Amino acid sequence: MTNKHVLKKNWEFKAVLAARKQVVSKNLIIYYVPSEIFQVGISIPKQFANAVMRNHYRNQIRAIIRELDKTNILFRTIIIARKTFLSLDFKTKQQEIKNLYERIVKNGKRKV
Repeated sequence: MTNKHVLKKNWEFKAVLAARKQVVSKNLIIYYVPSEIFQVGISIPKQFANAVMRNHYRNQIRAIIRELDKTNILFRTIIIARKTFLSLDFKTKQQEIKNLYERIVKNGKRKV
């Protein structure tokens, strides 16, 4: 993922969260808002793990997102991990994220 595909600033996160569009599973919450390009921000709450482990999980999510077909995902998204997500194996995490992004694309097209 290049820098133009990453949400880093606090105001960018707040803008996406303010739209209040979300897809939810028992392991993840993804907030989204339509955009010209695909962008993603990742949040893992502090109480779940120390900084090293949070970075490890964040890197796993980035690796999964790199493998996604992002051509039809024209949304700014924020992925918030729940505690149950941290204990899943990589394949399950991959499938979970893929399914949620498919739901986002499906919901986004229906509302346009």
